[in-house]
Amino acid sequence: MNAEFILRAGFAFVVSIFISRRGFRSKSLDLSGALAAVLVGFACALSSLCFFSSLLAFFLSSSRLTNFRAEVKRELEDDFKEGGQRNWVQVMCNGGIATLVSLIYVVDKGCGERYIDYAHDFDASLMAMAVLGALACSCGDTWSSEIGTAIKSHTPRLITTLRKVPVGTNGGVTIPGTVASMTGGLFVGLAYYGTLYLTVLMRVKVEVPPQWPIIFIGLVAGFFGSIIDSFLGATVQYSGFCSVKKHVVNRPTATAKHISGIFLLDNHAVNLVSSAVTGFAMPIFGYYVWKYVNHSNHLVVMDS
Repeated sequence: MNAEFILRAGFAFVVSIFISRRGFRSKSLDLSGALAAVLVGFACALSSLCFFSSLLAFFLSSSRLTNFRAEVKRELEDDFKEGGQRNWVQVMCNGGIATLVSLIYVVDKGCGERYIDYAHDFDASLMAMAVLGALACSCGDTWSSEIGTAIKSHTPRLITTLRKVPVGTNGGVTIPGTVASMTGGLFVGLAYYGTLYLTVLMRVKVEVPPQWPIIFIGLVAGFFGSIIDSFLGATVQYSGFCSVKKHVVNRPTATAKHISGIFLLDNHAVNLVSSAVTGFAMPIFGYYVWKYVNHSNHLVVMDS
């Protein structure tokens, strides 16, 4: 164990404690959520500052958006919590995949920031895009849910049938929500790319593959993850309209009229599955994106 690793581990621990404490004090996290956030933050910061900045972009922006038009969400959401307080289950379902891949990255590749190069650093590039994909998915889905629910002027349509459904229905999509999912993923991609530029690209002395696809993959992951989440929400999550509460509920009751889905997975499980699927898909998608970009650049060089 060298001094550089100890220094990075110390930094990762301190910064994850600081961010988690901030989340706990602002009521974005309950105590169990704050403890889980320490683990997630530590793993991401230890492995790569690019991973950590992506996590930070997701966490801080989502916490802010939770309070966006909270009075509207209070009326519509069956499980509404003031400040959007998240527990350890929610934290791990959104950040667990990124945490797992980050720890594998540390064991296999060590600590540090690396530019994406599928040709010469294949495994590291795969894991990096898996982390980016998982976090961009979670961010895109959160932005979509928080903004889509709050904007009552757009009636959601069920993603599987396109019929109109009440606001808050699992699997309901709107144009603002879809745009928000892409923007959330883009935001995470920009955070990753900006950190990579400051830590690696500014001082690298050799020619490297174009790194701008990181931003594009973040955008795609936000959109793709939101679509997966919506499809699962429409099929394996229960949605019903309660005649007493006058809003959508997520569990069958005697006063709820079925809208869509079956009572198989809850929202946390859907978030975990969506994050895992996107985290698996984006490294493969990234491989073909960089293959196309590198091929196109080669053709430009040859033509010139």
